[in-house]
Amino acid sequence: MSFIRSFSNEQLEKLTSERNQELFSKLKADISKGLVFPAIRKNEIYFYYKGGCLYKFSSGHFSRDSKFELYSQNTESLAPYEKAKKQIENKFIKKCGDVKERLLLNRLNNYTFNPNNCSKIVVLDIEVNLNGNIGGSKKCDLVLLNTKTHEIMFVEGKVFRDYRVNVKCGRIPEVIEQVNTYTQAVEEQTENILQQYSEHIRIINNFFDTKYNAPVKIIKPAKLLVYNVPLSLTENQSYSIQTINAQLGAQNVAWYVENEEPFIDEIWSALCK
Repeated sequence: MSFIRSFSNEQLEKLTSERNQELFSKLKADISKGLVFPAIRKNEIYFYYKGGCLYKFSSGHFSRDSKFELYSQNTESLAPYEKAKKQIENKFIKKCGDVKERLLLNRLNNYTFNPNNCSKIVVLDIEVNLNGNIGGSKKCDLVLLNTKTHEIMFVEGKVFRDYRVNVKCGRIPEVIEQVNTYTQAVEEQTENILQQYSEHIRIINNFFDTKYNAPVKIIKPAKLLVYNVPLSLTENQSYSIQTINAQLGAQNVAWYVENEEPFIDEIWSALCK
């Protein structure tokens, strides 16, 4: 296995064909608004919306995961495209209204393809399987791109209440091994990742009117971004933070308290000291 980002001319012709034009036009409109995020894969494109894959384009046609049909409440009067979006919203918002981790991270995606974006940092890729010998099928949440320095950074995102972050005293938070695995996986194929993301950027520049330059460097190690840290910490919570900082390096972790939603440039600065 290896890390590949590609999209053939044959697939391009099919994506822009009359058969797929209507849906692709709707997706492109939402991409420019920062609502949908296109992720290039090996001769495929995944279109993400609010934490879930809205559509996948592969082998010349669009498809969806049928499991989203289980979340069709309040969609009866909607057209198919809007219904598909509402199903994803239903899945990733809890009944009590709490926003899940995916939705918090999704808010960082609006800058990449929005023509009015003024941030220097953008999200280049999400849900990233590095497909190397290390890490298996684990997926890193974000790849950030610094559009000024042309560097990229792999970032895992979590909410503090996640059991992989917040543990009892004496235990080791699972997220430490997770982030270290991404670091090792990136180290294993650094040059290939840079080459593939150069191709990735060429493709999105062509499809979605962006003007990004190819990356020249990967910031290492992989980083950790944690949302919703309680303002008042218990003994276990303090222990979890101290352990993660000690193992990953405090300079490689960004902690944000409840209801704090940092601007994407702030996140880069916090993780690239």
